Formats: sequence, structure tokens, C-alpha cells
Amino acid sequence: MLSLIPAMFLVIRRGQSEHRQLMVSIVMDEQALAEQANLLGTTSFNLALRYQKLGLNGIALYEDTVESLVLKGRVGIMLGHEVKLLDVGNNTLSTEISPNSTLLTEIEPGSLSNLLLQNYPKPLELQIDQRTWYVYPGNDMMSRPAGYNLSEINRWSEANFDIAYRPRNFPNLTVEQSGFPEKAKYLIYVTGVVGHPNHLEKTVLASQNYLTAIIEGTEQPGMNTIFSKVPIVRLLSFNQEYLNRRLLPDQVVAKYLLAANERGVKLLYLRPYTEGHFGDMVENTESLIGNLRQSVENDGFQVGTLSANVIKYNPVEWLRTLAGIGVLASLVLLALLYPGIWGPTISLTVLGAGIAIGGLDWGALALIAALTFPVLGYTYIRDHLTSVGLATLVSLSGVVLMVAVGSDHDAMLAVKPFAGVGATLIVPPLLFIFHYALRFKPAAGWVKTIWTYQPRVGDLIVFTLAIIALMVVYLRRGNFPLIGVSNFEVSVRDSLSGLFVRPRFKEIIGHPLAVLGLTNKGWSIGVRGGLMTGGVIAQASILNSFSHYHTPLLISLQRSILALVLGIALGLALTPIIKLLARLISFWLRDAEPEAQC
Repeated sequence: MLSLIPAMFLVIRRGQSEHRQLMVSIVMDEQALAEQANLLGTTSFNLALRYQKLGLNGIALYEDTVESLVLKGRVGIMLGHEVKLLDVGNNTLSTEISPNSTLLTEIEPGSLSNLLLQNYPKPLELQIDQRTWYVYPGNDMMSRPAGYNLSEINRWSEANFDIAYRPRNFPNLTVEQSGFPEKAKYLIYVTGVVGHPNHLEKTVLASQNYLTAIIEGTEQPGMNTIFSKVPIVRLLSFNQEYLNRRLLPDQVVAKYLLAANERGVKLLYLRPYTEGHFGDMVENTESLIGNLRQSVENDGFQVGTLSANVIKYNPVEWLRTLAGIGVLASLVLLALLYPGIWGPTISLTVLGAGIAIGGLDWGALALIAALTFPVLGYTYIRDHLTSVGLATLVSLSGVVLMVAVGSDHDAMLAVKPFAGVGATLIVPPLLFIFHYALRFKPAAGWVKTIWTYQPRVGDLIVFTLAIIALMVVYLRRGNFPLIGVSNFEVSVRDSLSGLFVRPRFKEIIGHPLAVLGLTNKGWSIGVRGGLMTGGVIAQASILNSFSHYHTPLLISLQRSILALVLGIALGLALTPIIKLLARLISFWLRDAEPEAQC
């Protein structure tokens, strides 16, 4: 308990350092926009001007490649074997050129300037029929970065679009050679960071006047090295095919709004609809942009040019250490729950797992807090309806300690992820199930019972459903889950989106299950244990929510309290209905017994 005092000081300090940057930028992918424009017989620039009136304020321009220069008609290309095939009339040159080479020539003057500057090795320069050709070894030139088109950047900038530049990495390429356009505001790397892995120090120096985007759910090689050294901004985008086939405009808007409010995403990266799966693609794109701008403004944001989001929070180390003592004390409380050798064995296992996953660092203590506190509430507090609220208070105590030991500058920027976040939803219910089972029979007795038990079809069904439920809880975690959201959950989420914050679905389901388990003491221990396990999952979800350090503490707290209120209300409303159904089923089964004996 005493450790909560220094921990609370750290939590308050962190809360004071959290300030919402009430500015977002709506940026569109120019390549995707060009695809839509081609289908309509116009240009990406003309379409962007149309969308600009609805709220679009930025455009993402890709660095050219040899392939894009060829397709734009700015560069001519010929393979080495084609030189011999066409017989250009210069046998000496023809024999000097390897069949396994690529020849490039400028159709538009200066179109190869950036390529010549930034690519290594330097090409062989030849004159063929009064035209300068540059000969590169190999025939894989098409993907090589070729720099930016300054005239295009100027055109978009003069039309009042914020420029997001999308540079490409390539072996032995340095940012010193590549360069970033001065008029760009944001850097969004296409794949890896330019200069990765050997020249990142030059990238850091060149990136100080830009906001470098961290893309949610996307691996960016080299980003882990530079994120703490450059100004950054969080970005959310959706795959083109996923957008075209799965997401209506209102659903996309809801996702961006949630990301801006709860995850600190400020760069809202759009792609237009390029298929008619949901109707007219232009109308859907207009609806997406217009509704997105209206929605973010209704939530207090402005759409415009972003500035660096500076977080000045650094924890006081001695206060952090005192908070860490409280986390270690939770391991003692956990050990006392289990009889005999099981207590220290389980606590040491949790400690070892924390160190193995989080290392000898603060992340290990944060993980231990997230694994232990969800279990303590429902195991130390007597079975009563008030246990739901009291268990939540215990979990929130764990939140205070977890936030105190785990929060720092990098964690709040979401560039240092919470170690073992998946385990926070799986380990607590398993610990609770084991404790609950030992209340009624020792471990050896359970082994004997299970070994000699004659399973019935109903038992197998219940066991299978329980395993599936735990798997769904694990696989459905995060913003990009392996298992998609069901239509029912989508409808529930949409209805909850109108609230000031959206509570987590796991808590809205888990709290009512705990209410049912606590208010129906006449039910079998197996049924009540299963219901209470659902309640523990809800408690684990609370700590899991706060483990996303980039989400403001107030937002996470509001979500947890709202879910608790809704969950208790739903549980109380369901209790008489479930009791009635249980009686009806009991009578029905009782009437069926004599028939079974005939």
C-alpha cells in the first residue's frame, strides 16, 4: 500500500505532461489517387483539388523509381541484350555492353540527375547515335530510387497541400545522396528507413526539420534505431484492398476518430475507393473525407499542418524504484493464494516470465503488475456483488504501479512497446482457474479425477468452447487482430461510439459474467468458476488498456469506469432472465428423465 504513494506522484506527473495536440492532418496517397483518376479519365491533381474543398489538406508523394520514370515517359530504357539485337551500328560499343546490363537515357532533360547522384556503383557513360546512355550492371534497375520531382512538389505545394514525402531505401543508399525536399512536412518511408542498416546517423541529421511517421501495425526496418532521435508522428492507414472490400466510409471515419482520440494518431493517411463494391467510388471517397473532417472537428480537433509533439515526461528514478517494491509485493500476495509449494512456485514463475520477456528492466516489473493484480481482486475479496467494484479498485491499484514503473518518454510515444502485452490477457485467467480449482480439491486429487473421468459429449462441448473463448481473447487483442471483428461486435461498437469514450468489449462482456457468478451461489462450482474467470478477463483487460502508454490516462480511466457501470447494469438485468431460463431448462430435463428410463 505504501508503494502506491510514490507511484501516485509519478502518475500525476505523467498526467500533467499529457497534452492533446488538437491538430490532425488528412493526407491522401497520390499513387492510389492516380489509380482512381485513371479510371475517371482525369488527373490525380484535379481530383485532389476537388477533395481539398471537403477537408483534404495533404498529399503523399512517392520518390520516383526507374520504373516510374519510364512509365511517365521521362526516361528511356534498353537492356543489354537488346542493344545487340537491334544492332545500333557500332560494333565496338555493342561488344562492350554486357547482355546482362541496363541502359538508361534521358528523354526529359535532368530526369536522371537524382539517380546519377545517389546510386552506386556509378554507371558507364556511352554515346550511341548522338544520345547519352548510362550503362548499369544487372537487369534489376526498375526498383532503384531515383529521387523526387521538384516541379511536381512545387505544384502541389503552391496549391496549398502539405507534402508528405515517401522516400525509398536501397542497399548502400544514404540520405546524403538521396535528399529530402525542403517543402515536405512529413517523411513516410515506403519500406525501411533510408540508410538502413549502415547509414542511419546521416538520416537522423537530415530528418530534424520533418516529422517522421511511425505507421501503426507496419514493420519499418531501421525505425527502432532513429525514433528517439527525430521528431515523430503516429500514422494510421488502411490497405487498399481492405478498404475497397471491407470498410464503408462511416466505419473508416470511426476508426480514424478512435485512433486520434485514444492512440495519439495525428496523421490520418487516406486512400480513395478504387472499386465500386460499395457504390460510386468518388461519392464514397467524398463521404469519407467530408465526414472525417466533420467528425474530428466535432471532437475538438483542427485539420491543418502538424508540429512536433514534444513529451517532456521522464520519471523520477527513486520514486520509480519505490513503486517497483509494490509490484514485487504483489508476487508475495500471489504466492499466499496457493497452498504449499504451489505459492512460491507460481510467483517465481511469474517473476521469471517477467524477466524473460521484459529483461532486467522496468518493463519486467510492469508486466508482473499486469499479470498479478487482475487475479488478486476476486481471490482475496469475499463472494459478493460488491466484489466487482472492489476487484476493479485492486486492478486500478495495479494500474497505478504499472504506469509508474513502465512509463517513460519512449513508451508514451509508443515507440517502445509494452513487453508481453499478449500474456496480460491469458495468464491472469489461467492463474485464477488454478486457484479456484485448488479451493475444492488438491492438485493431486484433480489429476486423479481428470485421469479417471468419463467425459460426456456435453463436457467436451463446454471444454471446447472454453478453449475457443481463451483463444479468441488472445487473438482478438490489439488494433490489428488476427481474428476479425464479428458483425454483432461491429454493431455494438458503432452504438457505443456515440459515447464520450468507447469501453472495451472484453470488459462489457466480462463484468456481467462476474455479476452472474456472484449472484447465483446455488449454481455448480464449475459454472460459477467459468463465470468468474470471465470477470478476471475483464480485470486483465483494464490493465491491458493502461499498458498502451500512448493513450492518455484519463481516456483509459473513463473507458474502464464506463465499462464497469455498463457491465454491472447488464449483469443485474440478465440475472433474473438467466435464472428463469435455468429453471425452465431444469424442468424440461427433469420431465425427460422418465422417458430416458423406458
